[in-house]
Amino acid sequence: MNASTEKLPTLSLGTSIAKLLEMPTQFAAAVVGGALERTSSGCTIPPPCWEPKHAGTCNLMLVPGNKALIRIHVMNCGWSRQVVSVTALGKLAGWITFSPTTLLLDPQERATLLVAVQAPEWAKVGERLSGPVIIRGCRNHFVRVELVLGECTSNSCCDITIDDCAENVHHWYDHFYCPRPCNAPRPSGTTGVRDG
Repeated sequence: MNASTEKLPTLSLGTSIAKLLEMPTQFAAAVVGGALERTSSGCTIPPPCWEPKHAGTCNLMLVPGNKALIRIHVMNCGWSRQVVSVTALGKLAGWITFSPTTLLLDPQERATLLVAVQAPEWAKVGERLSGPVIIRGCRNHFVRVELVLGECTSNSCCDITIDDCAENVHHWYDHFYCPRPCNAPRPSGTTGVRDG
């Protein structure tokens, strides 16, 4: 046997092993590609279960020194008492006050959280701020607040309705994410938004 024919079995075995090692990668690419195709054909992939659910957007225009009011109407859809709390994140959070900061809702009860946005006197006309107001109850929700400081106040009130319900329907994506019952109790002062 010459040297070139002796290496043929080794090359063939090496190639076979390399192909076997590539199979998981090819399989993963096929699954991801299939998921992307399903998304474009109308079957959307939901956000992760830990991510707050978007409840709406409040677009506000205020004169520096003026105040806007956001009324968040929350309903406990469940059959047990539920604690609901509210907080804000980002630069806009320093301009926001809440009344109350926490509610105790009985089964099927609705109540309103008042969120006041006070633009300071020193704020500049044309400045834009945005940020989320986080509502934690059975599930996590957020309201996006878009604030523009202008020469006149054109929109200083906003109403948002949240039906705070457990998601009990079993979906195909529950196998890939995690269960979606009511949140477990968390220490006070935390937002419930995952850090990473």
